[in-house]
Amino acid sequence: MNLNVDIMDSFSFFLFAFIFYFLSALSRRLGEVLGMKKYYYLYYAGIFFAILDSILSALFSTGDNLFFIRYVFFSIGLTLSLIASIIYWGWLIKELIRG
Repeated sequence: MNLNVDIMDSFSFFLFAFIFYFLSALSRRLGEVLGMKKYYYLYYAGIFFAILDSILSALFSTGDNLFFIRYVFFSIGLTLSLIASIIYWGWLIKELIRG
């Protein structure tokens, strides 16, 4: 692929890590108020995998054998963050359905 595409991939994965950090800060505060367990650590694991994928994406081009491994790391990070989001923010969906 093109070098510009690889740089954009790396930047977009880094932006996902930033979004995960923002959600972790909000979820940590919500969890403290509601007395929930510290599930926001799942966001930190998601940040780790997104940053790892961003670094691998910046260092290696998509033609390498690491293409699949990079997206596996990102998928793991995205899944962990999705689980934490559902735990902390799932009540919003219930409230919207109820009306």
